[in-house]
Amino acid sequence: MFSKLNLDARDMTALSGAHTVGMASCDTYRDRVYGTDRDEEIDPYFAQTTQQTCQGPSGKAPFDVQTPMRFDNAYYKNLIARRGLLSSDQTLYGGGGLQDSLVEMYSAEGEAFARDFAKAMVKMGNVPPPQGMPVEVRLKCSMANNY
Repeated sequence: MFSKLNLDARDMTALSGAHTVGMASCDTYRDRVYGTDRDEEIDPYFAQTTQQTCQGPSGKAPFDVQTPMRFDNAYYKNLIARRGLLSSDQTLYGGGGLQDSLVEMYSAEGEAFARDFAKAMVKMGNVPPPQGMPVEVRLKCSMANNY
């Protein structure tokens, strides 16, 4: 799917780093931290402490517990330590090959991550909307136009 949009594995790995900021709802990580998705590649301490944030339907956890409000490369360090909050994040690391190399590079070189993330965002911004999808150019970015 990414290649159809002129995006490659490097772009996908860099764009996934957006999860260095923000929160996830309990329903998106419950199976991972409780082990019901059969994911044995999770740090046991991380799983145990994250379970505490998933006690009710409104539970949330930060994608990156070290620096949840800072756009940095801690997301990749978490993946290497098997502390990816979502299973879909953790699959970026551990399978060998190019993505493992990229995760390791981004974890060590924050500048490389920032550079590749910016390039990938520009590429993604150039992806046209699906044909027939209504679009509008906002006159003020924070609100929809009022026609």
